Amino acid sequence: MKRLLLCCAGIVLSTAALAAGPQNESVRASMLVTGTVQEAPDGSVATYAIDHPESLPPAVRSLLASAIPTWKFDPLTANNRAAAAKVPVAVRVVATTMDGDKVRLEVEGVHFGPSDNHPGIAVVKQEKPVYPPAAEHALVHGTVYLAMRVDPAGKVADVAVQQVDMGVVGRDAELNRWRELLGRVSREAASQWVFTPASDAATPYRIVRMSITFALRSMATGGSTKPAYGHWNVYEPGPVQPIPWLDNKQLNGGVDALPDGDIDLVGHGVHMRAQKPQI
Repeated sequence: MKRLLLCCAGIVLSTAALAAGPQNESVRASMLVTGTVQEAPDGSVATYAIDHPESLPPAVRSLLASAIPTWKFDPLTANNRAAAAKVPVAVRVVATTMDGDKVRLEVEGVHFGPSDNHPGIAVVKQEKPVYPPAAEHALVHGTVYLAMRVDPAGKVADVAVQQVDMGVVGRDAELNRWRELLGRVSREAASQWVFTPASDAATPYRIVRMSITFALRSMATGGSTKPAYGHWNVYEPGPVQPIPWLDNKQLNGGVDALPDGDIDLVGHGVHMRAQKPQI
């Protein structure tokens, strides 16, 4: 993915993002910004709206104002005619410190939710994994991104960990051990999930992606485990794992731009045709 870069002075990252301790040179900070995009019949962006823009740093608003209008999509059709659609969007914005007092901002990934003509799929049975005591005791938190093959009856036939992002700084070997632990308990829990059955029993396997966030309670969020909207968080993305039955060309946006709790039905919905140019 080509990235839109914006260098600007005066952006203050969270203390956690710049905390002292074992450092990995790749550590960055990120936030997930949500909103909606109105796709025009020709696949261009007609309008867009960002949720709670007043909660975002001005530089983030500026970055999105430069990026979003340049997006192009494969046109959607309804009754064999090009159609407009309003689509939820989530954008992963990443900040990287540079020399001096400058910070580089990037659109790292984009995820698009279901449009009006989305066939739909929902979870009817979902028990989230228990936070591993060892991870919680060590103040380790992160997000696991799962891919699942769902059979026509709605049962999970296969589940794989596609990526695990960590919200703590550490050495690679240490972080990889935590990724393996969080990924394992997530995979075990998701294997028991049940989704709505396919409308047609002859429907082949549906591919679904979801995320599970392991978050510690925070003073910044009033005791909630949900990251505060518009706040920077440590961003240590894990490697994207290849999955034999998942066609990456069908992915509806970035791997780790999928909001917690959302369901991505792979191969459905809008798809970006061309990315914004790098500047």
